[in-house]
Amino acid sequence: MCRQVQIASIDRPVLRPAPDAHRRGPLTASLAPARSKALRAGLAVLVALVTLGLALVSDAGRPALAQADFFSFLRPPATVPRAAPKPQRPAQNSGWWPFQPQPQYEQPQQLPQQQPKRPAAPAEPEGVVYGSADAAVQGKRAAPNQFILVIGDRLAAQLAQGLADSYAPDRARIAVIDNTADDSGYLPTPVDWITRAPDAIAAGRPSVTVVALGSEDLQPIKDGEAFVQPLTERWLELYGKRVDEVLTALRDKAGRVIVTGLAPVANTALSDDYAKLNEVLRTRAARAGLAFANVWDGFVDEDGKYLANGPAVDGQRRRLRFNDGVRFTRAGGRKLAFFVQKDINRMLEEPGKAQPGADLPNPASSRPAALAGPPVPAKTPDPMAVSAGAKAASRVLKDGIAPAPVRGRADDFSWPPPNAEPAANAPR
Repeated sequence: MCRQVQIASIDRPVLRPAPDAHRRGPLTASLAPARSKALRAGLAVLVALVTLGLALVSDAGRPALAQADFFSFLRPPATVPRAAPKPQRPAQNSGWWPFQPQPQYEQPQQLPQQQPKRPAAPAEPEGVVYGSADAAVQGKRAAPNQFILVIGDRLAAQLAQGLADSYAPDRARIAVIDNTADDSGYLPTPVDWITRAPDAIAAGRPSVTVVALGSEDLQPIKDGEAFVQPLTERWLELYGKRVDEVLTALRDKAGRVIVTGLAPVANTALSDDYAKLNEVLRTRAARAGLAFANVWDGFVDEDGKYLANGPAVDGQRRRLRFNDGVRFTRAGGRKLAFFVQKDINRMLEEPGKAQPGADLPNPASSRPAALAGPPVPAKTPDPMAVSAGAKAASRVLKDGIAPAPVRGRADDFSWPPPNAEPAANAPR
């Protein structure tokens, strides 16, 4: 029996009553489940408070979003549209603290620098070039009464347009007539201006005629059975005679004629040839008693080199020549006309209608007045008098000896002056 009791005590633990079991009653045993429920509810509330505190701490760096989403943890997990946050002004830093977030300042936006606006270029005048005087007066109440006839090659056509632009403000009084042939020149082929000039002058009824030829004349000239090459001595002689014939025919038919020189081109060798032709044209125009318009200096720089861009007549720097180095732009044609216009204005202001040969200079009347001594007579001077005058001038320049005063001249200080009446009380 003893062994069974021990085995029973080992296999089955003896249930001993709790120390306070004799004090608990039925009511105490019934309250134990309620306490466990209250403990679990308190733990849930504590977890919720800790979660809320962590959410507030994480949103401390975003005050605007924390205020707007204070109860975000109570909302269902869904995308809710929100208004864009208002930009917050950076808080003023009252002191340095290592864990304090520093305010971020926005860099000022740099505006693009505006380029200064250049003044707009003035509009180019649009002059009208007519084919005849009748076309210039047709359908106009105030018809122009002065006509400028331009004859020549393809560059003369650009000169005519430049003159029309220059006289655009005076279009009611002045009209420009164009009668040009592109490949023509002073030489008779392919256009003979001696034959064509009378019809051109009759149709233009010019007050002034402007001739612009020569740019197409650098070609061989037939001399008997042979051909003479350009710019040789014989060629210059034959070419000069031909220029004389053309200018004489124009002067006899038109009266007032202006010979226009050649302008430089981009080709240096061709420019040198044009410079030689200009010497021929200048000499022959002076021999015929005609005005010569030198346009060369308007299209070269300070060193005498070809100029494609330069000052125009309005003072602005413009393109004067096209890329081919020969033709003129609209501004270049107007500058070309500028060098011819001064002679045209002088002739248009002269009273009366131009008569053939009216502008030929008179050698006696065009001689400048003598700077010293009495006027030189129009007859052939005495060789002895000329020799004496040369010797006196040599003494002034080399030895510094002034010439003898002439009675009545400014350097005559004798008294009484000539032609003076004697004084009434002068001693006898």
